[in-house]
Amino acid sequence: MKTIQLLILVLILQGCQQPKTKNSTPEIADSTTVEVDTAIFENDTIAIYKIDSSAFLENKPNSIAITDTLVYIEDFAKAKELLKGKVKFGDYDMDSHSVDTLKEGTNISYIVADSGDTLKIESNQDFAYVGFVRYYPTENIVLFEGGHTSDYAIDLKNGSIDVMEVGNPQYIQYSPSKKYRLNGWFPGQECSDYFIQEKIGDNYKVLARIPIHLTEEGFDLCTLKDIFWSSDRELYFRNTYFGFEEDKRLGYFKLILK
Repeated sequence: MKTIQLLILVLILQGCQQPKTKNSTPEIADSTTVEVDTAIFENDTIAIYKIDSSAFLENKPNSIAITDTLVYIEDFAKAKELLKGKVKFGDYDMDSHSVDTLKEGTNISYIVADSGDTLKIESNQDFAYVGFVRYYPTENIVLFEGGHTSDYAIDLKNGSIDVMEVGNPQYIQYSPSKKYRLNGWFPGQECSDYFIQEKIGDNYKVLARIPIHLTEEGFDLCTLKDIFWSSDRELYFRNTYFGFEEDKRLGYFKLILK
């Protein structure tokens, strides 16, 4: 009798312990667990809120402007002619690690910025392996493509060759007054990098970078779609992942400039 009672007691204790074992590992936080209309990122310059679809649609204009509205030239021969005196092209020689300007090629030896300053590009080895993509005359930006379709860009206005500052003009989305604009570029791996620029004088300068890591899981923002400005201070967008529609980090967001 005592043996039966002891066996029953053991079974009861095991049954009580099982739920504790099952729930002992906490869930990793992700953007879907964040309460709607709560700031999930904030610093001195910007605040990012997760919002629901109804709030997104209420502010969305009847039609979103086409993103690729800037004039560009893809024909290399035509671009080279227009860039004469500003950009010197040639063929990169692997032995001498320099650009031979006497040979035809799409590599850059040097540029002459609008300020008149000459900047040698061939000293930057990254540009030895990139190819010409487009020239944006209104922005005075030359866009290149590297490995894994990564973006490289040169801003001839100020002589910048840092794509994190120049961006890819295909990403540009202007605020209503064009005082601010969203810009970005593709690093060649997974998600794009986005940042906000402010117009100062005749140039756009980086005001704030948009982080892709917002929660413990990370990579909460990847490829932004349906982007629009409701004012000079509010930017809306939808987050996507490589065309997939089931990722739990998908959603709608609002960015506010402070």
